[in-house]
Amino acid sequence: MLDKLGYITAGLGFTSIAASVAAWYAEKSDDEQENAHAERTGIFIGLWPQTFFALSMILFKLKEMGHERDVQRLIKRLEDKVSEISDK
Repeated sequence: MLDKLGYITAGLGFTSIAASVAAWYAEKSDDEQENAHAERTGIFIGLWPQTFFALSMILFKLKEMGHERDVQRLIKRLEDKVSEISDK
């Protein structure tokens, strides 16, 4: 479970790098204001990869330290809470 989440967050990190570049180039035009908006959007999306990569490293380290069962127990408790809320 932790390794899957680690790979997902790493994939999201690489995807957000590509999305940042794509957003910057897709929104460019001859208008100065549009170019400024494109740069801000690209920079905003460009702030995400560090977070995803940090989460990925944390998840892989938790897996390495043997916390898989703790995570499964936490997920079970969350599922129970969600089912309680949805039953109300």
